[in-house]
Amino acid sequence: MIAFAHIALGSGSAATCHACGAPDAASVRTSAQVGADISAAASGWTAGPGPNISFVGPEPFSHPELPQLIAAAALAGCERIRLRTDGGALAVGGNAAGACQAGVRHIELVLLAGDAATHDKLAARPGLYDAAMAGAGAFSAAARTAAEPIAITGFVPLCRHTAAGLTATVLAFARLGAVAVLVEPVDGYELAPAIAADALRAATVSGVALHGPGVSPFSAEPWSLARAES
Repeated sequence: MIAFAHIALGSGSAATCHACGAPDAASVRTSAQVGADISAAASGWTAGPGPNISFVGPEPFSHPELPQLIAAAALAGCERIRLRTDGGALAVGGNAAGACQAGVRHIELVLLAGDAATHDKLAARPGLYDAAMAGAGAFSAAARTAAEPIAITGFVPLCRHTAAGLTATVLAFARLGAVAVLVEPVDGYELAPAIAADALRAATVSGVALHGPGVSPFSAEPWSLARAES
């Protein structure tokens, strides 16, 4: 079981449900603040193979110094570097290849639904779903070109709007080749047992590990048991 330390790039989330209300404006932390967390996580690593870090919070490609932060993680000796992203920026220019070349080996893609119309409506960003699919594909292609092993996993922030189509979302992740999906309740939302059972059944048949409160015996994601949040 691989653990990751969560390093917050700032406030906010890569993709949120606007049907629940407009989110607060995202903000980014300084590179010095993020760098200090990276150093602390790497030097204090005790969670098995690693150190491994996951950049979370606002869309990572919105941070003006993301390349330098990835480089800092590599210099700190981090074996695995992960980005939690809405995927849209991965489809732009050489971002996918650049991230792979810089040392990112794991993408945690955020989806709110399993189809373009619903996802884009909830995210209030037309075209985001198709861009995310293209971005994940570009990242996989870049890894094949570089002959580097990579992983794609999924992340679903659970509210009453995203829960309704959870099974379809899990299947969308499976089509992308995701190996695991984490569901994380928003504001204490509780997933209906019938929805959880259906999503877990779909994940199992598709060979995807589904984790999170209400859908499996595990309340934490298997990829991120160690956290360094601030």
